[in-house]
Amino acid sequence: MASKIRWSLPEGVDELLPPKALQVEKLRRRLIDLYVSSGYQFIIPPLLELSETLGGEAHEELQEYAFTFKDELTGKNLSIRPDISEQASRIDAYRLDSNDTVKLCYVGDVVKRKVSKILRSRATIQAGAEIFGDSSIDADVESINLMIESLQSLGLEGLTLSLGHAGLVSIILERFKGFGESKLRDLESALSRKSVSDINSLLSEGKDQSNRNLLISLCKLYGGEEVIDKARTDLKALGSEAIECLDYLKELIKNLDLDKKVKLHLDLGEIQGFRYHNGVVFSAYIESAGYSLSKGGRYDGLRKLDNEPRPAVGFDLDLLAVVSFTQLDI
Repeated sequence: MASKIRWSLPEGVDELLPPKALQVEKLRRRLIDLYVSSGYQFIIPPLLELSETLGGEAHEELQEYAFTFKDELTGKNLSIRPDISEQASRIDAYRLDSNDTVKLCYVGDVVKRKVSKILRSRATIQAGAEIFGDSSIDADVESINLMIESLQSLGLEGLTLSLGHAGLVSIILERFKGFGESKLRDLESALSRKSVSDINSLLSEGKDQSNRNLLISLCKLYGGEEVIDKARTDLKALGSEAIECLDYLKELIKNLDLDKKVKLHLDLGEIQGFRYHNGVVFSAYIESAGYSLSKGGRYDGLRKLDNEPRPAVGFDLDLLAVVSFTQLDI
């Protein structure tokens, strides 16, 4: 009798079995119907991209997460997509060729070379919706509201919406650009973990302690809406550009039409997974998860149209993570 070949899946890769596979498919269809009925056009980008053009202005960052190999047919390097939102940005800029507002949505597989520290996964199903060509606060509001509606439509309860501003983080980190890429990454990591001890350790030999104190202040600026007023005092040394970021967040909150069941949280030191955001950033949590189930933000200029930065805002969610917390009986 022939022996069976031993097999196993790669680390960080799983497969969907009954009944979860059908549940995921039903939730996927529910999201597509929601986005299309909200005025978004559905797209199916390719799983493979030419490595040299992957990510547009965020090429280097996305390339770090992508599996890359040489194509035997053409001799060029190909990459498996680690993110679909940047593909939507490419489609808007080069395939649709429109100066008007374009709204796109998608649901598809993504694969990342780096394992998620939280889910220990390298492969998942990413769903999202993007708005291109609209730099208004109304577009930001629409994107945030649709993100919340997405999670609620999937049966998630007890949501917390977290808001921040990538521009504010960038203004402070710009003061440390002379430290080199490696140390700057370490500072970003310390900030995202709100580790004051690590920041002190990384900057212990610096002579400019005022910048270190600003970074430490940013670590502590999280909580309710009152955080914005506190930041005006703690970060006043950053000047008018930082105040504009805070004013924008204040105005954004006024325009949001949040369900009373959704809690509002501000985290002015929030850093998203990909660092191509340059405006408002937002994410959604539930207490039982302990990590964000959906995230998004403004990323103007990821792609350019006629050499002009194309305004863009959107969000995505990890469908496989979300399905573990749904209250729907489907």
